[in-house]
Amino acid sequence: MLWFGSTISSFGTAVTTVAFPIVALVNLEATTFEVSLVTAAGVTAWLLLGLSAGVWVERTERRRLMIACDVVRALALATVPITLAAGALTVPHLIIVALIIGTGSVLYDVANQTYLPSVVPAQELVSSNSKLQASQSAAQTAGPALSGVIIQFIGAALSLLIDVGTYVLSALMLLRVRHREAAPKRNPSERMLPQIREGLRYVWNDPVFRPLLIVVTGLNLFGSAFDTLLIPFLLRDMKMPPAQIGALLALAGVGALLGAAFGPLLTRKVGSARAIMLAAVVGPWLGLLVPASQVGWGLGLFVIGLVGREAGIAMYSLLARSFRQMTAPRHLLARITATVRFVSWGVLPIGAVGGGALGQLMGIRSAIWAICIALLFTPLPLMLLSVRKLQQLIDQGSATGGAGSPQTASVHSVSGNGDKR
Repeated sequence: MLWFGSTISSFGTAVTTVAFPIVALVNLEATTFEVSLVTAAGVTAWLLLGLSAGVWVERTERRRLMIACDVVRALALATVPITLAAGALTVPHLIIVALIIGTGSVLYDVANQTYLPSVVPAQELVSSNSKLQASQSAAQTAGPALSGVIIQFIGAALSLLIDVGTYVLSALMLLRVRHREAAPKRNPSERMLPQIREGLRYVWNDPVFRPLLIVVTGLNLFGSAFDTLLIPFLLRDMKMPPAQIGALLALAGVGALLGAAFGPLLTRKVGSARAIMLAAVVGPWLGLLVPASQVGWGLGLFVIGLVGREAGIAMYSLLARSFRQMTAPRHLLARITATVRFVSWGVLPIGAVGGGALGQLMGIRSAIWAICIALLFTPLPLMLLSVRKLQQLIDQGSATGGAGSPQTASVHSVSGNGDKR
């Protein structure tokens, strides 16, 4: 049920990812910069609530929290087609809805990532994360393609009702999950700030988490700018209809599916540390093909570039998340997850607004070129540090599922790595 609910929610989110910018661009005639504000609003919650979310999740029963987040996001999103039908939809309204959905997603995501280790054994985390990543990527593949067709026929705003339905269905699936975690221990004397500092110190002082956090922060900063300009690039520079845009963006899901599927295989062949290094390096280089694409045969470059970039992101995400879940002390896992997401996702609104401003200033294609070149430098912390000399990042034989034992410490000392999206 947890897997099915997560997959369904990912499918709906993929529809919204295409529909929201098109609503702003077509229905509201928004500028490129205004579209970037809508995009940024959806991830600003990580910057505002990222650190405290870990503490709140630790104090709450995770399954109930995820259900509440699904319900709130469904209600907020339903207001968009309603106000559009009434002729009252505005860009500020879209921004507010994106903020509400983003806030729910922050709490849901931290709860979801820390709930999984309590459901499956530590030795099955890599395979379980791989299945989740693969199914979510499959949803992200079908979602944009289907949303493009739906938007073509019923409009972008009405297509958002699909995402409303997926949030409701996700909540229903979570209600059917039989596993019941122990009630969280609450100590009224514990203050939030010291608990937040403990999570921050663990991540920053860890020789593995720290360099990977720096890398993923760079990937997300410039990647957010890239993603913000992608739909305006296809709609305005490449003059493509929504159905074709949806089909092309579905290729991002194909890339993510390939990364999730081949991540464990590549790890077995070359070692997890080398696999994550390859993911961090190869993805940005292939991404250079996107701004080089043209209408016609040149779309082949767009396909290769987008698929390769997303495959690298998915592989990095899978390995980094599995490492964190397997080695972090269980009592700190929610705070560590929130800390990593606060830093690495907190830059997403900055990247989105910066990308929109850059596209407005120098043109969309030129801005994407500049962003893709900047992405080439993001893996440098891994290349300059000892992580590049390692073979194994995740030692499943010594993983303890985040118990914080001596074996977990040995994983840190002989291997490397932290996080991604």
